[in-house]
Amino acid sequence: MSAPLVPVGRALRLQAAGVLSSRSLLAASAVWLGVLAAVYAADAGPPRQAMAFTAAVLFAVAAWATAAQLAAGSADLRAVLTAADGRGRVLAADVLLSLVWVGVATLAGVLAALVFDPHPASASDIAVGAGLHLACGIAGMALALLLHAAGMARGMQAAVVVLFGLVSGQLAALPPIGPVLAAWSSDSDRGTAPAVWSFAGPVLLAGVFVAATVALRRRRA
Repeated sequence: MSAPLVPVGRALRLQAAGVLSSRSLLAASAVWLGVLAAVYAADAGPPRQAMAFTAAVLFAVAAWATAAQLAAGSADLRAVLTAADGRGRVLAADVLLSLVWVGVATLAGVLAALVFDPHPASASDIAVGAGLHLACGIAGMALALLLHAAGMARGMQAAVVVLFGLVSGQLAALPPIGPVLAAWSSDSDRGTAPAVWSFAGPVLLAGVFVAATVALRRRRA
């Protein structure tokens, strides 16, 4: 494989320059902080239950943030980078840029539980909460990438994300939200399989979305 004309790190910096000025991304970040503030304004319950709820919400907020990042990037710059480096490296830059936001949001979600939840959190609680936030955030990010690759308007993207989240929340087996809430939203032990699926389901779904994104970008190029 030939070396890229524009290294992925350089492509990240070029795209980040426009993304950082995005008002929509700022709004998504503010909403996420508002969700955390609302959840922990009163007794949110045991850490795992509280973080399961905030992780479920992060699915939609991460999709919003990713859509904002993709919309903020210059279409001309994206075309130049695609011509220079290929679709795969441009997608990698998009994913890495979005993962930075998801990682920071995950850190905020876990820190909020540690600082503001009156119930002490164990090391396993922290690990579960971080994993759930990352899994749901990555699933939301991947869905936004797919909808953007499909050329869907921003309003329609939002409608699809909300609808998908509502349906997933009602079906315990449908990731990302259903398995998370089914496995962790109560004190009862649901067993090993639901717990594993609460992590594996969102990640598997994200993989499907990314694969579909690759196919769509290749077709639309």
